[in-house]
Amino acid sequence: MADNNDGSRLLCLVGADARVVHGAQVPFWRYVVENYPAVGPRHRCESYPSTMLLPAWLAAAVHRYVLRLPGVIDLRELVIEYCVIVGFVMWAASRLVRGLSVAPRVVVLGSLFLVLAEATFADYANSPYTETAAIWGLAVFAVAGVAAMTEHRRRRAAYVVAWSGALFAVGAKVESLTLVVPLGAFFVGCRGGWRRLGGRSLDRSIPVLAVVSLIGVAMWQGGVFGGGPRDQQTNVRNELTMTLMPLSDDPGAVAAGLGLPRSLGGYSGTSIWSAHPIQQDPAFDSSRVTIPRLGGYLATHPRLAARVLASGSGPFSRMFRTGYYIGNYSKADSRGQAQREEHRVAVVSWLANRFAWVGFGGIVAYWIACFAGAITLRRRGAKGSLRHAFATVALVLAAGSVFQYLTAVFGEGNEVTKHLAISLFCATLAPLWIFAARFARSVSSLRDLIDDEAPPTSGQLAPCALFNRPA
Repeated sequence: MADNNDGSRLLCLVGADARVVHGAQVPFWRYVVENYPAVGPRHRCESYPSTMLLPAWLAAAVHRYVLRLPGVIDLRELVIEYCVIVGFVMWAASRLVRGLSVAPRVVVLGSLFLVLAEATFADYANSPYTETAAIWGLAVFAVAGVAAMTEHRRRRAAYVVAWSGALFAVGAKVESLTLVVPLGAFFVGCRGGWRRLGGRSLDRSIPVLAVVSLIGVAMWQGGVFGGGPRDQQTNVRNELTMTLMPLSDDPGAVAAGLGLPRSLGGYSGTSIWSAHPIQQDPAFDSSRVTIPRLGGYLATHPRLAARVLASGSGPFSRMFRTGYYIGNYSKADSRGQAQREEHRVAVVSWLANRFAWVGFGGIVAYWIACFAGAITLRRRGAKGSLRHAFATVALVLAAGSVFQYLTAVFGEGNEVTKHLAISLFCATLAPLWIFAARFARSVSSLRDLIDDEAPPTSGQLAPCALFNRPA
């Protein structure tokens, strides 16, 4: 995906200069740039907290000290890292569903690969954007979370991996911090089998530590420890002029409702990067435009709040495939069509396009169906069984989709389409885990399982053997 001028924040912190490679021939937004040179000695980087810095630093180190290539980083090295993550997730998923009969197993694994390879998500791996970290973290959590809820000898290792994936997702960017709610709820209820190592105290303290660490990462993203306020100011001002005002019947009334002059309604449809943005108007008072104030205004104007809520249904259902606004081809390959849509692997988005007509009501129905299916199967599955585990993680993913949708439509007026990627990713994984839960056998303990050396019967899963080889 082409850099929209946000990439310099991440790349600068690994020593790469994103600005010098762009110009009249290769403008921002239009063309993908792979290789980036080093920043100048006097260049100062903007503070940008993100867990995506870890894989970016790793790629830069391999680029410079192992491969010894020119420049600082090649974004295709991030693609290789993504392929490693996909390989791990597919391997772990294959172990989790190995007890299913052939047809359900093929459906789960085949569909999972199509989701991970979907252009809507995979394109982020070859970009300077931090949504990639959220996709990585959620993909790892989806499989490790299931393994952490079932009885087997590597359960605690799976718990740590799920914990790491959750931290990675929450810390990806400021918009992803709301994932702390569903992911934190998961670790409140998942003990992880630590009692065998340290008794009840450790079995209780580890989940508490997991939740506290997730809250800490969310606070880090929110700017509590420094950094982040600039993004928050940008987002809330764009939300006012690019979402609330355009969706209102009277933009001036929105400004007046926030304690600003009605004349500022003339900035409806503009952004903070416009030639004459709202923040440069002498009548603009930044203290009147904050997230709590916007929330209070929407609470007293339910019709406008409903319009904002439904405004994300288009990009959510179409999954970026229609009206794509960020180029994803290099200049050499674009043939003059810089923002051409990629369809190398776009099966999921093709299916979603067929149901785009359902609108926001269809999205709500989809969420309700996911919640209903996950809750029903979770109740039918005994605690510690794979049915219960798959259904629980599906419930977390469905909740994550809802929270991220709300975050995108109410928290960012300029790039709702781009920030919906995390909600979309959760929404496409949830039904796969519900399907797996449907065909998983509900067992209450290891004694209910057959011997690992014997082949499992159709529809049966053996959680004690998820990551173990037969003796």
